Amino acid sequence: MKRPTVILNVFSSIDGKITTAPAHNVTEWAAAGLDGGAHDITHRLYDELECDGLISGSETLMVYGKHWVELDEPIYEPKKSKAYIVFDGRGRINWYQTEGLIVITREDVPEQYIAQLKDKGIRYIQAGKGDHIHLELALRQLYDLGFTKLGLSGGGAINGAFLRHGLIDEISLVIAPLAVGGTTTPSLFDCPELESVQDVMQLELLETKPVGDGSVWLHYKQR
Repeated sequence: MKRPTVILNVFSSIDGKITTAPAHNVTEWAAAGLDGGAHDITHRLYDELECDGLISGSETLMVYGKHWVELDEPIYEPKKSKAYIVFDGRGRINWYQTEGLIVITREDVPEQYIAQLKDKGIRYIQAGKGDHIHLELALRQLYDLGFTKLGLSGGGAINGAFLRHGLIDEISLVIAPLAVGGTTTPSLFDCPELESVQDVMQLELLETKPVGDGSVWLHYKQR
């Protein structure tokens, strides 16, 4: 199947947590000066990794909107990205920011959601029916639109879904100099448990280097 290369490009605490606690916006780390520059560095890495589109999940945007954190400096906007691609299978978002947006949803999402997308002139792709978006089909359609390398920066749920479907080709991880802990705090991959060690994603290290103020960048590819 022809599809874009998918690079998970995220930052986390040293113990793999991606927020302080459930329903918290990870940008509070940057606002408090705790992340060692990881937030800004991760956004700049999209260009270094030559991502031509960015993927996120609806859950991430909903938390971001409900727990807004004001930053002193604006978030760096990747220059090589042609689109912000949001997977919203349940059609939960009332869209206000539409520039450069592509929405991925299910084929049987409620008609009023599709009507919203059409009324606002938002490009969209429908892939799969039932409980979840058909990820492989969605990626194939994105490839047909000209996307060859996508940066995935979702929450644990969408990251975990891509992991379990074997759709992550590289992992670019900036480890911030902090430890968070917690049993329900969102992590890099929140997904069903594995049944066999044979199913783990094996990785080959491409590069590692200190970045920012105490952060470390790790770049792997699937072995």
